[in-house]
Amino acid sequence: MRASQASGDIDADYEILEAIGRMVEDLIEHFAPMGRVQRIVRRWLAGHAEPPESEEAQICLMTMASDMELFTPSASALTAVDRHLKKSQPQTQVDRQAHEALAGAQFRLVRIVGRRGPNEVQLEDLVTAESLCLLDARIAPEAVGYPAAMRLCPLASGRHVLISPLFALDQKNLDTALDFARSGRHLGHRLVANLYRDVARRGFLPMPQLSADLDMASLVNAVLDGEIEFSDVEYLALRWIDDGATGQMDDLVLAARQLASVDNLIDACGLYAQADFDARTQLKAAYERIADLQVETLVQRARAGMGRHADALDAADAAIASHITRGAMRASAADLFRRLRTRWTHLGASPSENGVSTATEIERVIQRIQALRAKTVERGCTEEEAMAAAAKVAELLDRHDLTLDEVSVRKSDCLGVNIATGRKRRAPIDSCLQPLAHFCDCQVWSEEHEDGTLHYTLFGLRVDVEAAHVLHELIEATFETETAVFRRGGIYLASQGGNRRLALNSFQIGLANGISARLAALKRGRHGSVPQSTGFDLVAAKHAVVDEEIARLGLHLTTRARRSRRSVHGAAYAAGKAAGDLFEPEAALASRN
Repeated sequence: MRASQASGDIDADYEILEAIGRMVEDLIEHFAPMGRVQRIVRRWLAGHAEPPESEEAQICLMTMASDMELFTPSASALTAVDRHLKKSQPQTQVDRQAHEALAGAQFRLVRIVGRRGPNEVQLEDLVTAESLCLLDARIAPEAVGYPAAMRLCPLASGRHVLISPLFALDQKNLDTALDFARSGRHLGHRLVANLYRDVARRGFLPMPQLSADLDMASLVNAVLDGEIEFSDVEYLALRWIDDGATGQMDDLVLAARQLASVDNLIDACGLYAQADFDARTQLKAAYERIADLQVETLVQRARAGMGRHADALDAADAAIASHITRGAMRASAADLFRRLRTRWTHLGASPSENGVSTATEIERVIQRIQALRAKTVERGCTEEEAMAAAAKVAELLDRHDLTLDEVSVRKSDCLGVNIATGRKRRAPIDSCLQPLAHFCDCQVWSEEHEDGTLHYTLFGLRVDVEAAHVLHELIEATFETETAVFRRGGIYLASQGGNRRLALNSFQIGLANGISARLAALKRGRHGSVPQSTGFDLVAAKHAVVDEEIARLGLHLTTRARRSRRSVHGAAYAAGKAAGDLFEPEAALASRN
């Protein structure tokens, strides 16, 4: 037969399509309640197959069952659609055209011939050899040759509208349906019932689809209104397409780095693989770039010493493999992940450009700082000894800073050191970390790991972080030593029951405040002893390097206000505070020299 030529206004046909869609939704609400639809699906699957895990397949099954409910003839030979249309009285021209189209709906076995522009797909009816024009913007060019079963409503323009689920037929289902049709029987209820049942039992075969044109403003509004839910990665990919064309790449790169995590990396790889099947080329490229930045960022975080990221790529690899095994992700997701992982892990750490003399000086300072730790921590140390060591560390850092210029600082490597507390709640010693980081020109932040335990990360130039790490160990040893002394003292022994815990906690709060105050005083002393033209310029350069590296690692640090409501044992607090106020670090240094 000759191909029918569709004509008429596309926009007008889309209005009719929307009206048909509203009618079908109303029919499903009244004639295909969820309970009945679920019973049909259970009957199809019982003893033959398990319910599918894929949300796409689940929706297809439910839609097939709804179609069955609407178009199954009753004893009077009328379907639910027939009864509804006989009673309805369309008020507008569009509604009348939709009414007529729905009344003429036919179930057909077709093959995809090709696209005829952005809004039309050419079909071949496999029973009548008729050429049909489908009003559709979804079916991808890759679907050419795919067979399908469709319930189509004819429009006056010559186009057709699909009102059944969109899926492809495998060869076995197609041959069974064609044998039924070629026997001279009408493509009616029995063929549809058998075909839907076989599709449910043998598995859902998706039809290659295009994504709809991406209107960023409309999508953002839909997300904000709760009409569409996007993952963080999907939302960023849409921004990449929309904002990337306007040159706002720095913000997009920063956003991708800040999203870097095992879950988001898995999401990016999975969406990339899905884009092979049903998305635009720009979207596929956006997912690949986001995944690339996330792998790079996770590798750099692990190299910077951030402990929780050390096995991030192994975890992502295992999860992606598991998703693919269960059929929840396409194999190309693993191909992308392994390609990106190989690229970034084989590149190695960035070589230092500081020069031999600077590197040697840094190693020398680090060794001397670590030697201070060996003299104190191994035998336990008092607060006076810890503060004396802190003063010596300050002296070494100042001496080192004066041997560097701003260019050398900007070429220095950054390091992160993880401090595992083993606790799920903050303790008084934790309040020393921020003053300690400030003292050593570092950054510090807290993280709660999956097991609920509290971890801290010290981050900055390598020599500064090494110094901060050693001083933290000295402070920990000080807490152990001074706390043991306090437990043997009169205040603690005179307390009973819960008051002992209160007294001990109060002592440690005072001790932490004393140590923090002395670190602040030593910091002020360091600034006062260094000429402003060198010292303050160098500190500013250090902070700039650390801030840039934190941004490159995609870290977004926030400050939380803490409201503390706790009782304090006055005498115990004063004893702890006095332990920090009365010592003389200069004398301790003199005794060591």
